[in-house]
Amino acid sequence: MRKPVAGNTSNYYKRLKKYFGFHLNGLEVREDGGEVQAQVVYLDFKHIDVVRKELAQMMPEVEFTKIRRDFTMSAERWVIDQMIVNDVDHPEPTIYVKRDNGDLTLSSLWDIACAELRQLNLDDDEDKIPYDEDERKGYDDDMLFSNAQD
Repeated sequence: MRKPVAGNTSNYYKRLKKYFGFHLNGLEVREDGGEVQAQVVYLDFKHIDVVRKELAQMMPEVEFTKIRRDFTMSAERWVIDQMIVNDVDHPEPTIYVKRDNGDLTLSSLWDIACAELRQLNLDDDEDKIPYDEDERKGYDDDMLFSNAQD
């Protein structure tokens, strides 16, 4: 049973901000009938079960009426990239693509990305593809020859 807490909720607010850091996306702490209640929304942080456990240990007197875990586009892009390049730690799910004729075909994230890219007229000025330094440096003549061979 939680013991009622009198007084200021700003201490809990500060502690929660510190715990989540820049991952905090939404926070409300209020007192209702002598009980402290909090609602939390966070991004790209620990698993929700871990967060619930740690918050219960840190603040057993607080009733967390909402804890929600969301993700940024950066995290979503990262995990899809990991599924493409790091199948050991981030296994890619089995994916089926429905063709125009209604048939289902086994596919992969890589295949889906390449099929989409093949349809696009890519332009450095418009598409803003975030190339890394190695991709932008180009290839020497020997590598160009080697890459052209089957």
